[in-house]
Amino acid sequence: MVAGFSVRIAILIMRAFLFSCLCLCLLPLHAALPEAQRILFLGDSITYAGTYVQIIEAALVAQHPEERYQILNLGLSSETVSGLSEDGHAGGKFPRPDLHERLDRVLAKIKPQLVVACYGMNDGIYYPLSPERLKAYQEGMKKLREKVMAIGASIIHLTPPVFDPMPIQARVLPAGLKDYPQPYSGYDEVLAAYAQWLLDQRGAGWQVLDVHGAMTKALAVARRSQADFSYSKDGIHPNAAGHLVMAGPLLDQWGLMVTADGQPAHVNGAAIFEAIQKKQNLLRDAWLTETGHKRPGVKVGLPLAEAEEQAAVLDKKARELAHVSTAQVLPGTTSNWNGYTKNEFTVDGKMVSVVVPKVVAPGKPWVWHGEFFGHKPAPDIALLGKGYHIVYMKVPDMLGSPPAVKHWNALYQELTTQHGFSAKPSLVGLSRGGLYCYNWAAANPDKVSCIYADAPVCDFKSWPGGKGKGKGDPKNWALILKLWRFKDEAEALAAKVNPVDQLEPLAKNGVALLHVYGDADDVVPWEENTGVIAQRYRALGGSITLIAKPGVGHHPHGLDDSQPIVDFILKHTR
Repeated sequence: MVAGFSVRIAILIMRAFLFSCLCLCLLPLHAALPEAQRILFLGDSITYAGTYVQIIEAALVAQHPEERYQILNLGLSSETVSGLSEDGHAGGKFPRPDLHERLDRVLAKIKPQLVVACYGMNDGIYYPLSPERLKAYQEGMKKLREKVMAIGASIIHLTPPVFDPMPIQARVLPAGLKDYPQPYSGYDEVLAAYAQWLLDQRGAGWQVLDVHGAMTKALAVARRSQADFSYSKDGIHPNAAGHLVMAGPLLDQWGLMVTADGQPAHVNGAAIFEAIQKKQNLLRDAWLTETGHKRPGVKVGLPLAEAEEQAAVLDKKARELAHVSTAQVLPGTTSNWNGYTKNEFTVDGKMVSVVVPKVVAPGKPWVWHGEFFGHKPAPDIALLGKGYHIVYMKVPDMLGSPPAVKHWNALYQELTTQHGFSAKPSLVGLSRGGLYCYNWAAANPDKVSCIYADAPVCDFKSWPGGKGKGKGDPKNWALILKLWRFKDEAEALAAKVNPVDQLEPLAKNGVALLHVYGDADDVVPWEENTGVIAQRYRALGGSITLIAKPGVGHHPHGLDDSQPIVDFILKHTR
């Protein structure tokens, strides 16, 4: 299992990890699994340790247990791609091994379809930057790339992780020396130069993911709260948190999700990770022994056939664990909803529907519908694919009244305390559903990520009251008077209990709003509802996005292309 670290640091790591994802050339919305099925990781001792590779494979198995990817880690401690080694390396016991001494054997025996290579940490041999050493690194990388492509495989280059002098300040040496028996204090400048050269090769068609940039940004974020934070005790080898950040670019590119401690976002995530970790270590040791190398002191692996037999058992176990649906942790009856499992159970005497994603996103985010669940389901289906739960509580004749808010409070308590759902759901209010969402949000402004409202009722004087331009609904207007216990209509008209009257707490808590509306709506006129919300919310400093549908009435709801709705919720989930 990935080594534990404090909740506070875990939160920092995830923030940094998510921030680093924004820096990649491929965004999560366009993530895609690799076409290659047989994937080889090459690198130095950081790759040999393997935690970032294990995080990636465990997430891949958890999220796609039906896909038969083979991921092999043949990282080798002390290795370089440049062929360089400092004098007296390892106390003079042996020079650094050169990848190219073993590369042909590895490629011939493993026959990878994709190689992921992470080199650089050792290639500058811990000296200041020099043109000669940089050129050796460049030539070594080009040679690696040529050999991989010559066998018909593709290659992804990872920029090197960071060198951090902070935890070893007493051991690093200043610039200007002839020899460096201990690391140069500014060695990360060397790695940054190597990383930049790799990134520049994107222009020549190279696939390069920026691990160095991700770790640099993550360190900066963490040190805002903890000045002496580091990913490494020796400045070189990342701990579990550092490996998680290293895994980030590939997780993002392949659309894989993990929790804050690097485990798969799955109910059996810890057990899946443990099985994959054991499997990878078995195969790493066996394949390094099988293919041979020049690095003394590396653990001798089992005979390859024996290791593969044991690895197959562990792989099967991991996939069986992955096939267990997260729906099993919820009570009630189950049914199919657009290809996903829907659980139905009661909370506070009211029926609740929860649609479960196949793989749960980190933090267990959820979308909560006010009314008309299942109508125009495209955004919900897309968000299920992103790991969100979809939730609805059946209180259809309560119109967002105080009793409805009380029932919603009970459901929120149940889902967040008993089932681990996120503390801040995204609310969806269609038509009268706007009353439910806004009134609950006004009572719980610190428990909301964002609100997407579609032709929403934001003032019951407009609908069902019909006191403005709208048609009104006498039956539901009478229900309003009853539910709020108004003594007469005059009291209802004077009451400041509508969404349009309760926006300040939402603005103070930074709740983003999205309203989609038809500008010809004569049932819930937008000028009396969305228009008032927009004017008042902006005056309070709140953020609201409006999407108008020219010439459209109250129906149809939604958008022909629901991507703006999905993007809004993904962006503002907290």
